[in-house]
Amino acid sequence: MEDHLITRKQFAAAILVSQLSPLLRLLPQTAVGFAGRGAYLSALPALVPVLLLTAMLASFRRHMRPGEGMGGLLLRWLGPVAGRLVLILFAAWFLFYGGFILRSGAERLVSTIYPSSGQALFVLVTILLCLLVALGTLRAAARAAVIMRAVLISALALVIVFSTPNMDRRQLLPIGWTDGVPILLGALPFASVGAVSAGFSFLEGYVERPKNGRWLWGSTLLLLALGGVICATVVCVFGPALTATLTYPFFVMIRSISLWDLVPRIEAVVIAAWVGADFLLSTMLLRCAHEALRPVFGLPSPEGPAMGSIRDGRAMLWLEAAAAFGCSFFFDLPPWELRLWSDRYIPLMSDCVLYGGFLLLWLVTLPKRKKRR
Repeated sequence: MEDHLITRKQFAAAILVSQLSPLLRLLPQTAVGFAGRGAYLSALPALVPVLLLTAMLASFRRHMRPGEGMGGLLLRWLGPVAGRLVLILFAAWFLFYGGFILRSGAERLVSTIYPSSGQALFVLVTILLCLLVALGTLRAAARAAVIMRAVLISALALVIVFSTPNMDRRQLLPIGWTDGVPILLGALPFASVGAVSAGFSFLEGYVERPKNGRWLWGSTLLLLALGGVICATVVCVFGPALTATLTYPFFVMIRSISLWDLVPRIEAVVIAAWVGADFLLSTMLLRCAHEALRPVFGLPSPEGPAMGSIRDGRAMLWLEAAAAFGCSFFFDLPPWELRLWSDRYIPLMSDCVLYGGFLLLWLVTLPKRKKRR
């Protein structure tokens, strides 16, 4: 293995930490709104679309050349015109989604911790830090993600354990056949969270070749299991009706912990989990957008020059950060309207781009894959 490549374990850690951002935003309230008390079971049917998407991306990966990501592959297979158009659309989505993550993260901090502060300063500081990391090497960010994964999962597990005295397990029952359709609908937010990993296919050129297509299955199962446990825990504490109406039920649950003087400390850890997940996802979205645009303009890899250099197309990263910052102002909305975007519009758009987009590309490129096989 070449020394500069990211290992698959590091890459899986970066994907999992990034997925915690939409998971903590959508769950449990969105899933509970669909499935009620059975929301924790919605993680099971969500396995089907997420693993199908993973398998579909693995079929693309088998045709990538060394050092090539999804951007280079699509440009080769779709041609210079259609390929460039598709890559520009993917890049636009990554930057638009990044702007939303910046704004929603700032709104969450302001509404829960700093109610007298403005959101613009948080957005500006975050995007500057993301740009600083994006200008470095992806391997450094992936190594940091390994540590972040352990810290974030430990923090969430700590909250769940300390919430046990406040749980009423009878809130999870009864579950009958009539709950089947709602539970299937509750799988939608789980599937939206799992789809985030598809965007990372544009970074494959910086990752070592996998031995098989199952390298991401462990992280996917852990992610969905964590989402199911969060849903079950919050429903046990508040009940399904109240959970579906609270804006940040998981954070409210922390404040209901009555174990010595641990609440302020646990709050700080969970806030760090929120900020860390949003930060890493925003950073990776910048690099995904850059890897989508790099083949369009024929730019070399940005990891060669020094961090402060703007040679070899690295100035594009500054423009992409400015675009994401600009997109964040589109979401300068009242809290109720931003929540509508967060719970409905953004997940729907994400599913259309990632599930729908990659399925369409998989069907369009099927003759080429058969021929090359």
